[in-house]
Amino acid sequence: MNKVLLLSVGNSFFKGALWGGYDLELPLNAAYVAAFLESRGLGVHVVDLQTLADPKAHLAALDLSPYGAAVINCTLANTFDAYAVALGVKARRPELPVAAMGVFTVLRETLLTQCPALDYVVVGEEEHTVHELCAALLAKADVGDILGLLLRTDSGVNGGVQANAPRPFEEDLDSLPFPARHKFPLDRYYPSPGKYARLPQFSMLSSRGCKWGCFFCSNLRGKQMRLRSPENMVAEIDELQERYGAREIAFVDDTFTADRDRALRFCELMARRQKPPMAFRIAARVDTVDFELLSRLKDVGLYSVGYGLESGSDRVLAFNKKGFTTARAREAVAMTRMLGLDIRGYFMVNLPGDTRESTEETVAYIRELELDLVNVQIAYPWPGTAMREFVRQNYEVVEDIWERWDLCDGDDISFLQPGLPRDYIQDTYKRIIREQYMNPLFVLKWLGHLKSWHDFKYSFLQAASLFKRTVLRLS
Repeated sequence: MNKVLLLSVGNSFFKGALWGGYDLELPLNAAYVAAFLESRGLGVHVVDLQTLADPKAHLAALDLSPYGAAVINCTLANTFDAYAVALGVKARRPELPVAAMGVFTVLRETLLTQCPALDYVVVGEEEHTVHELCAALLAKADVGDILGLLLRTDSGVNGGVQANAPRPFEEDLDSLPFPARHKFPLDRYYPSPGKYARLPQFSMLSSRGCKWGCFFCSNLRGKQMRLRSPENMVAEIDELQERYGAREIAFVDDTFTADRDRALRFCELMARRQKPPMAFRIAARVDTVDFELLSRLKDVGLYSVGYGLESGSDRVLAFNKKGFTTARAREAVAMTRMLGLDIRGYFMVNLPGDTRESTEETVAYIRELELDLVNVQIAYPWPGTAMREFVRQNYEVVEDIWERWDLCDGDDISFLQPGLPRDYIQDTYKRIIREQYMNPLFVLKWLGHLKSWHDFKYSFLQAASLFKRTVLRLS
């Protein structure tokens, strides 16, 4: 019992995932933790449950005897699947300590009160806390002073939960080992059409934290941005290319261009590489890009930029603390288009402060921008966000749908505000989707993205789901 079992939960065991279980992504946070444990001499076995055809059967057959600790990684949307996994592990080995890590730990003590099978919750960044916890558990040592840890106590104080002091965020991201991708079934991760230009594609994270503080964001990594050096980023790209044959990188940072000088230095280093070219895609804020920067990035492989545009109303943008205007967004979109880069735009309807007028402004704004890909969601106040408490205090809460998020159709509504009835919100959401995805020009362009039978199959499932959600369910 000298090894750690790391279980990653996602996609709700394939029991109703929106796109039928396709478009799986390797959980980078779990890969970072696995690498950190290995670098500290701990054995670790990883099971990414979302990649399995029958994860429940796999868990039931998994030999738990070699492990002295189990760690469950999970997103917030799949919290109750994580509970099921923890309960399954405890049912077979009651004495095996089980810890939780990942985005769903924003729920903190709630995880321990709702799930008796969880013994510990790792709060904040995971690497050091998980290592110290697992090392102590394997050595049968005390865990009472480990920073960033919640644990059960017998005192009855605070509901029987002890909250240790928080752990400071890791300042030197270059000190972390590269993610242990070799621990994962890499052939099971396949991006959807429209999300890649070349295969194999690998995801990378070049920063942690976010300094902007949008109203609807849950910032698990803190409000101070910490950046990897361009040298460290290029070293990981070299490893991905040499070890795994990568031809494309999907940077999953919220804002790749947060530091202009760093981005330009990255371009300089990429231009010097004596290796085959690497395509990559990024997300950026519209107020962190300019023509020169985008042009330099394009020269070294950038082909697609995603912008969180959210709303066509400056008033709603300000209300939700976005920190930019639609005029700045239009400027960024125009320069991105001028360079021939694909543009992905992300929007929400029923944001706090929305009205019929602002909602129609958003609809018109989306039409005007003519983006290559539009992602629209009905706003939802996730746990850990400032928006959540505001909604509870000011609006009518209809349903806390995160408890069944994996089974939602996309048009589910969690709160209502004056002047925006449920039917109007849902119809507007569907109208945007129909106008974007049932446009013949979009369909023709989308067909150009299909490069394999997998792409055709995924697209068929996606089209069928969109038709069901936006045409058959009109009301």
